[in-house]
Amino acid sequence: MLRPVTLVCLAIGLMMDVRQAQTAVTPEARETARVESGEIAGAKFTVAVPANWNRRVLLIAHGYVPAERPLLTSFYPEQLAYRTLLKEGWLIAATSYRRNGMIVTDAMADLEALRVHLVAQFGEPDRVILLGESMGGLIVTLLCEQSSSSYAGALAIGAALAIDEGGALITPRREPQRPLLFLSNQSEVDGPAAYVDATADHVSAELRPALFRVSRDGHVNVNQLERLNAIRALDRWIDAGRSTLPTPPAKAAFFDATVGSLPVASLVTLNGQTGSFVARITDVSAAYGNVTLSAQPEDFRKAGIAPNTWFTLTAHGHDYRTFYGSDFSSVKKGEWVVFPNADGFFTLSRNYADAAGTARLAVSDEITINSLRPNR
Repeated sequence: MLRPVTLVCLAIGLMMDVRQAQTAVTPEARETARVESGEIAGAKFTVAVPANWNRRVLLIAHGYVPAERPLLTSFYPEQLAYRTLLKEGWLIAATSYRRNGMIVTDAMADLEALRVHLVAQFGEPDRVILLGESMGGLIVTLLCEQSSSSYAGALAIGAALAIDEGGALITPRREPQRPLLFLSNQSEVDGPAAYVDATADHVSAELRPALFRVSRDGHVNVNQLERLNAIRALDRWIDAGRSTLPTPPAKAAFFDATVGSLPVASLVTLNGQTGSFVARITDVSAAYGNVTLSAQPEDFRKAGIAPNTWFTLTAHGHDYRTFYGSDFSSVKKGEWVVFPNADGFFTLSRNYADAAGTARLAVSDEITINSLRPNR
């Protein structure tokens, strides 16, 4: 994976393949929403319009994308959280921003331009909520700090709250003017916790930001149910006040929002030999070249492949020496790694490199996992 480092943390962000917005939408999704795309001042956008709009909008701010990667929107309506909201009548939109790289100020303008476009195209909504990941978490935080903001509130997931943009350090003032909810993995909770703590003396109790922690390491390593629950919690806060949020344990600065992944029957196919199975590619990140496999930890266990061991992955007739790790950094630069994601399946990546591009992987492709340890 390409993993650029911001001043404070990895800014990986939400990067789903855009094929997808138009060509990989299931018949059920087509009945629920239609997907449109376009461009505003160089920034591409994708909008999913529900069959029966409830006058609410979710506007997505993605994280850092390396400057050399394709300019694409980062939105996949098939994901559980988005699919559920679309069925409930939410309109969901995302922008690529006008360029990749470290972009904060212009990204804020691109989000506002998209909001204005949505108003012109569909009429004034009753509510617009922002969702930002990593660098996007800083972007939506800054938008929530604007007194003239047209946004009702924001969910910041894995927020990188300090970004060096062109030699200028951009940080929030810690003065939210709208409901702001942070959702962070336990390994990255310190930054959002410091933001919340810094608002105690000068922000009203109703607008004091809230922090949900996920008891899982990683960066934006949250599953679809955790994401959906947080969106709904923010929506209730806007509707009926901050008291509707779940109460943290005594003396705790955060609510534990961890939700275990839903149990799913095995989706792999035994390959007719011991220690081998065939899995499918279910998602490809156009921004980074990471892919999602249909395999689950139990599939690896049955194949005799334990964590922290090497195995052989075969795709399109080529073998790749791959490590069963815990995250991207489990291997050296350029090496292959798989690790469980928050939704209970596996991410396949090359550390600081493009796995999908190297192996010519696309959605629905089959790959073979074999317990035989390859030569170095």
